[in-house]
Amino acid sequence: MLSSEAEVSMILLLAAAIPTKIAPQLIDLKKIFISSPVIYAVLALMSIASLTLWIYTLATFRPKDIMPLSFRNELRKLLEKKQFDQAREFCKTQPNLLASLISAGLTIRELGAQVMIDAMKSEGKRVSTPLWQRLAMLNDIALVAPMLGLLGTVIGMFYAFYDVNRSIESINALFDGLGIAVGTTVVGLIVAILAMMFATTLRYRLIRNLSLVENEALVLGSLIRH
Repeated sequence: MLSSEAEVSMILLLAAAIPTKIAPQLIDLKKIFISSPVIYAVLALMSIASLTLWIYTLATFRPKDIMPLSFRNELRKLLEKKQFDQAREFCKTQPNLLASLISAGLTIRELGAQVMIDAMKSEGKRVSTPLWQRLAMLNDIALVAPMLGLLGTVIGMFYAFYDVNRSIESINALFDGLGIAVGTTVVGLIVAILAMMFATTLRYRLIRNLSLVENEALVLGSLIRH
């Protein structure tokens, strides 16, 4: 039989042998940023640029901006009265997409209906080019961001393995360095996903609004007679 002191000593030894739960460590964002400041700064700029392009395009490319109702009503009255010269001058004073299309059609209406429609379509492509360029920029950001993040991870892994020695401390530092290096890939994927979401919603808005303008231009174009 063990004495009471021996039993207490045995319990203490067993308690010491039981692994305790390790509290989770908080992520040191400053330490992660310092590991690849250039990569993180570029990814941050790309995310800001994609968000700015998305918000600006959605705010400025709305039906009430590209074909205001008051403008359509006034233009329709002029076309119904066959006042084509006044209608053309009126379109030149209105900074919207529909005015550009109708103005292009009125300029060469003497050449026939088909030529007039082709001119309106060409003008629509010319005016909408900057919008599609913004969409292409969002697609480029979605493509470049994960590759840039992967580049930061590869560079971090290179330095982690390059500085490794045979000591236990260096091995622990190696794993810490690998964990920090993966952060650039994570951020790059997040930026790419956001840019893809922005591009998808923007593409839908562009196609829908351009279709509305095209239909309205064709309706107003049918009122133009030589």
